Amino acid sequence: MTDNEREKVFTEVLADVLDEPELTASTNDADVPSAGELREAAMDERASILGQVRSAEEEYRRAAAAEEDHRRATTRERAGRGARRLTWILHRVAWGAALLVTLAMCVLSGWSAELTAAITDRRPLSLGSVVGTGFVFALGLVVLGAFVAFATRWLFWLLSPAVRAEAPSAEERRTAVTVTVTTWVVALLAASNLAYSAQALTWQLTYRRLQGPGESYGWWWWVFLGALAVYAAALLSLRRERLPAFVELMPEYIDSGGGRDQAARLESAWREALHESLLGFMRAQISTRISTRVARRYATTLDIGTAPGLRRIRALDYHVPTSAETRLIMISDGMDGGSIALSGPRGVGKTELLRTFCAEGDGAARGAATKLSVEVTAPVVYDRREFMLHLFAKLCARVTDAGLKASNEAARNLRQIRYLQTRSAETSANAGWGGWGLSVKRGTGHSRQPLTYPEIVQALTDFLELVAKELDGARPGRRLVIGIDELDRIVPATGARDFLNELKAVFDVPHCLFVLSVSDEALREADLAPAGRRDAFDSAIDEVVRVEPLDHPTAVKLLDTRVIGLPAPFSALFYCLSGGIPRDLLRTARAAVALVTPDRPRPLAEVTAALIDRELARIAGSAGTGAEAPEELLRLFQAELVHAHGGLGELGDRVTRHAAVTADDARLGTTLANRAYHLDTLSRIFSADLSRELVVKASDPRFPGSFPALARAQREIGTTGTLTRSTLQQIRQAWALPPLPPLPPAVPAR
Repeated sequence: MTDNEREKVFTEVLADVLDEPELTASTNDADVPSAGELREAAMDERASILGQVRSAEEEYRRAAAAEEDHRRATTRERAGRGARRLTWILHRVAWGAALLVTLAMCVLSGWSAELTAAITDRRPLSLGSVVGTGFVFALGLVVLGAFVAFATRWLFWLLSPAVRAEAPSAEERRTAVTVTVTTWVVALLAASNLAYSAQALTWQLTYRRLQGPGESYGWWWWVFLGALAVYAAALLSLRRERLPAFVELMPEYIDSGGGRDQAARLESAWREALHESLLGFMRAQISTRISTRVARRYATTLDIGTAPGLRRIRALDYHVPTSAETRLIMISDGMDGGSIALSGPRGVGKTELLRTFCAEGDGAARGAATKLSVEVTAPVVYDRREFMLHLFAKLCARVTDAGLKASNEAARNLRQIRYLQTRSAETSANAGWGGWGLSVKRGTGHSRQPLTYPEIVQALTDFLELVAKELDGARPGRRLVIGIDELDRIVPATGARDFLNELKAVFDVPHCLFVLSVSDEALREADLAPAGRRDAFDSAIDEVVRVEPLDHPTAVKLLDTRVIGLPAPFSALFYCLSGGIPRDLLRTARAAVALVTPDRPRPLAEVTAALIDRELARIAGSAGTGAEAPEELLRLFQAELVHAHGGLGELGDRVTRHAAVTADDARLGTTLANRAYHLDTLSRIFSADLSRELVVKASDPRFPGSFPALARAQREIGTTGTLTRSTLQQIRQAWALPPLPPLPPAVPAR
């Protein structure tokens, strides 16, 4: 795709985006950028925006190139249809002429031989004797050909060690040589016999006597050469014959609809990705301008009409860079190969970071010029052989799509992976007369055995080295990146360690980088391994990049790319409830926006209460589902019971008292009580009294009761009860809220 074509598509999609109702409703406001200003800003950043969807563009470009190649091949095929038909006609004419020459040879040989006998014996000539003698000549020619074929095959076997070793390629050469030698010997004999019989019969019919010494016609050489030329034309036409006759005669309308459909589908996907990327950019531009308006930016009423950007939970179309991504790029730039692990809690964005880093665009995670990437997902139930074959096949397909020099090797590997090959060769000869016959038949078969696991690992390692070497040789610094996601899904947990133990056999390929997403639990085991004893993760992984939850500014930036004009108090509320986990942040925002209708905006206190009730319902709904906490404690979180018994603060006290029976219940009770106290703290802070000054103050991480502190407390719940309670105490003290009761003394286990 040329730059002009790319610019044309960008301009067309930009025009469609500016006509979106979501943007037109916002640009009508005098305090937000106009459509012209948005267009100018997008054109200034078009390289970055196009880079974020470069992966989709590359897929479309490859499909379009393949479809164009197919179209050209179809055009050439149709243009050569007349030539192929002419070739077919000449082929049939040559073999028809060869058949007529052979019949003429049999008839003339039989006639000449019988006429010679009739003249010598002075007896009449009969038609039956002519036909019989001609048939004998034909049979003799067949027997002679069989003898020549047998002798040729025997000599080839005697002189070729490869044939004696039953090598398939050698057997093919043996058969080809046998057919060629036999055919030419028979053709020479038939042509010479035709020429001799023709001139002898002509002499006998002309002079009514046999030829004497030195008596012959000089033209018999021309007959010999003409017959030989006919046979040669027929034999040479076999080299041009590739398809059955009925296929050659049929019009060859090659269906390229599948290629066109694939290219059109990928073009639509690229345009859609570009559309979403531009929408995210426009939303951020408008939100940035709105942030300068004090009244709107710090409003405590949510009046968002629609938020289409919240419909897609996982979208890389408009990427928000994070500190983890910066660290990943810095670490990977300092490595020639090896492995990097991305760790972090579920929902923190490991998958998005992995996909962004592997993306071939030249946006936030580098350009297509620096890497060739393959992404796979770890299976839930791990089978080492099946996964290695799956990774091998994905790599081969990717190399083929990229058009590398290793494509031929990739195609061969794919055939070996997907098919069990069987090769066979057979030779037979038959000759007979009447009820008697002679048949000779010989065959050999070779079946390819499935690759063993060590052979798979070795073949994969060799192919990785081949591809990585080609990439680095074509452009120094370019490398192969293998992304493996969802490693923490493997069950049981020991399977993940077994997986890494098997996979690390291919980690040491130069210019090949493996990036894996792993769980915190697995890395925690590696960190706690005794000195001198290396854990499986520690021995297999070279570097670890910790993917932390979003900080407050990044969370606001992410929301701005999805929602236009979201007030700061609501962004902070969503951030504190989600703990900075991107997946939960967008879910919370979607739930809040769903409460708003065009005729009924929602105040902050009402939205806070609705989201807290949603969280209470989630906790209470886990009762009876096998949750660790006792069912009695979980049912205390039912919203109607909470409101009827003094609110969330009282709920925390009640949970603590009910749980203080055994040591185990006390621990779980502390977790649930901290959850209730955290929700109570949020309900008291995010109210109608939350002014602009308080929002600005709480946005500063140095403030003890800051929004980042509230998000951190949300993440700490369930991991450390004492630290969580201490954090909540500091937050409530900073906001002048009633203090929380101290943790109850531990009850010894019974």
